[in-house]
Amino acid sequence: MTSKLIILIAIAWALQLALTLWQTRRFYRRLYELRRDGRSAIGMAGSIYRGRIYVILVVSEDNIIRHAEKLSGWTVFASLRPVPILVGKPLDLLLKETDDSLSLSKKEREAFLNAANNLLEFEQEDGEDEEN
Repeated sequence: MTSKLIILIAIAWALQLALTLWQTRRFYRRLYELRRDGRSAIGMAGSIYRGRIYVILVVSEDNIIRHAEKLSGWTVFASLRPVPILVGKPLDLLLKETDDSLSLSKKEREAFLNAANNLLEFEQEDGEDEEN
């Protein structure tokens, strides 16, 4: 009985690992597609206990948001979904926006803000490299 239980747990663990790998590959395949349209960054918010959300933000050369997508859900079947309310908006609006006029949840806003800050940080580092 105990050996059957251990085998069942090992099979469930292997299945979870395989499905997680499948979800990760889908996420990065989509990121690769989106990166063709401009500079991109990934942001994250939340915790293991209250749930995480991952976002992809793609901006043009003049810092206009071209793509905004989010990944959230409790299963490995969750996939990236567009967030059209951000598309076409300047990146500065996302950085300065303090009220809820963008209709984003707190967690979504935090994740997109994280991605926007990553983009700006990379831009600053890139500018410093060009100066040297």
